[in-house]
Amino acid sequence: MSTANTPQHAHSRRAFVTGATAAGLSTILVSHVPQAAAATSDPVKLVCAIRRRPDLSPAEFYHYWLYNHGPLARKQVKKLGGNRYVQSHTNNAALSNVIATSRGQVGRALDGVTEVWFPSREALVKALASPEGEQANLRLAEDERNFIDLPRSSYFFTKEYVLLG
Repeated sequence: MSTANTPQHAHSRRAFVTGATAAGLSTILVSHVPQAAAATSDPVKLVCAIRRRPDLSPAEFYHYWLYNHGPLARKQVKKLGGNRYVQSHTNNAALSNVIATSRGQVGRALDGVTEVWFPSREALVKALASPEGEQANLRLAEDERNFIDLPRSSYFFTKEYVLLG
């Protein structure tokens, strides 16, 4: 799939995730986000705002995420050079609904957030380009299909700005 002449905004989140599985995330990062290949010492964080597959109950989803995907992800993230991996599970539906309603949210709320820290973009791209990194990314993507509603979830890279704490 050649994307060199295709506008960056034309690619959907789903195409990114699918392409990342098929072609290797490092290739996608380099072709879609040129600055990802630039040398930098700034840490980068991957944030995954996820929703459970509709065929899973909340209990099934959270159990699988924590006890099945968690240990697998911890190993694969290490192979990708990640130095921190955190799962944040929603845990109070009533309180979450109150805050969501007060902010005008419509539709089903997120079921949780995953955060993965990497030392730098350069280190992440280098790790993803390695055979071990490509395999780790593929294993993660394959397992995510077991419990995440991928088309209704969001994956994105961030730079943190700590304002308190």
